[in-house]
Amino acid sequence: MMIRINLLPVRQVKKREAGRQFFIAMAGFLAIALAGNGYWFYLMQSEREKQQRLLDDTRARIDQLKKVIGEVDNLNRRQKEVKEKLEVLKELSKRRAGPVKLLDALTLAVPKKVWVLGFDETAQAVKMTGTAESYDDISEFMKGLSAVVWTPKGMGRVVEVKRDGSSARVELVGGTAIEDFTGPEVGHFFTNIDLKTSTMEATKTGHVVNFELSLNVTYAI
Repeated sequence: MMIRINLLPVRQVKKREAGRQFFIAMAGFLAIALAGNGYWFYLMQSEREKQQRLLDDTRARIDQLKKVIGEVDNLNRRQKEVKEKLEVLKELSKRRAGPVKLLDALTLAVPKKVWVLGFDETAQAVKMTGTAESYDDISEFMKGLSAVVWTPKGMGRVVEVKRDGSSARVELVGGTAIEDFTGPEVGHFFTNIDLKTSTMEATKTGHVVNFELSLNVTYAI
């Protein structure tokens, strides 16, 4: 008679053991996956916070730069306003000193036989009237006007010019000194001198020439 052994309980035990190991493996895998996901989330969160801090710092720097730019703009605007005010004061000063300088210039230019009877100045454009004993005297007067110049040492009268125009000898106002100046250092006080009219008029002692001149004036500082 053969002996039969029932192996069913052993197989069931093996199946349960295999199932238990499978569940343990799955649990381990899930634990590892959860840990990996948690670490990845931590890294992403840290990176986001880092980028947010960088963004906040950048915005703060931009705001600071805007303040600096605003201050520079205000400074430039104030400098422009001050410059405009100085230009106005400069122009007012020139206008105030203009008539005095014009009289000084005429003193240097008017010859003995010419009499200036009047002049009218508008925006540095002058209309001048007067009388002279002859046309030659008027010509001498116009040459005298063109000889009045500005130099680095003030107003003067040209007494000699080199042929090449590189320099000129100038008698400074007051007649106390004659100095040499280069061409660029010499600027004419009167410009665009033009004889508008001239008429001869008989008098009891002879005759005179009435004239009208137009010219421009340059007031140096």
